[in-house]
Amino acid sequence: MESEFEGFSSGSEILTKHADRWRKVSFGVPVFDRLTGGGIGARGIFELAGDPGSGKTQIALKLALTAQRTVPNSCVVYICTEHRFPSRRLLQMEAEYKRQQSADDAVRDHNFVDHILVEHVWCVPTLMACLFDRLPKLLESTKISVLIIDSIASPFVEERDYISRAETFRSIVHRLHQLQERHNFAICVTNQVRSVIDSSTLDDQRNVPALGLAWSTLVHTRLQLSRTTLSSNDRRCTVVFGPSAPPKHGFYQIDESGPVDTEALRVSMS
Repeated sequence: MESEFEGFSSGSEILTKHADRWRKVSFGVPVFDRLTGGGIGARGIFELAGDPGSGKTQIALKLALTAQRTVPNSCVVYICTEHRFPSRRLLQMEAEYKRQQSADDAVRDHNFVDHILVEHVWCVPTLMACLFDRLPKLLESTKISVLIIDSIASPFVEERDYISRAETFRSIVHRLHQLQERHNFAICVTNQVRSVIDSSTLDDQRNVPALGLAWSTLVHTRLQLSRTTLSSNDRRCTVVFGPSAPPKHGFYQIDESGPVDTEALRVSMS
């Protein structure tokens, strides 16, 4: 699907003519919005990679709630690939979110959970069928603000033909870009990490996102999450790369409402 050439435009004209194309969907967590310049854009693949327990799913759930406020009258598509959808946790987060925003009638009266459309897939064929068949049909009748895949790595764990796997990555991302061009929604995927040893020293272990370079070259912006030694609940978020997100980091915790900005939390407690 090729875009029609609209003639040359200035930067300011593009922003006003195609506001939906360049909008960003807020995480609802100040630290993540600061790191990304306002949230997730409606173009490209945004990735949250991190250790187990670093809060990837928690951040995705919070995004699924706040995206409905950023983009009114929209739904969120949430594709689970490695665990059952955490419905009970989402209900807890929704209740806490409404409590925090109790002065806002639009938030208090909105049923967020009913606007999160969940699909479970367990292998590459079912993921492809979801993204190439069911998702396009849904988009013809339903406005969505964000597509979340949690996680992108899980369906490919057993894949050993790396050439075929790389072709599948390209096919998936190309199709998602086509759908973004037509329907203007953000895409957020979570990714696992694996430990690698520095070949030069043989003792410098570090965690890197799964799926290798074939996948990394297709990612628009990557944040890497990790637990810290500061306390049992402190997490660190680092911008690995992104065209509009300079390398920097911030800290967050997880509470009843989901991910919270550590700095904002300390201010509220003082």
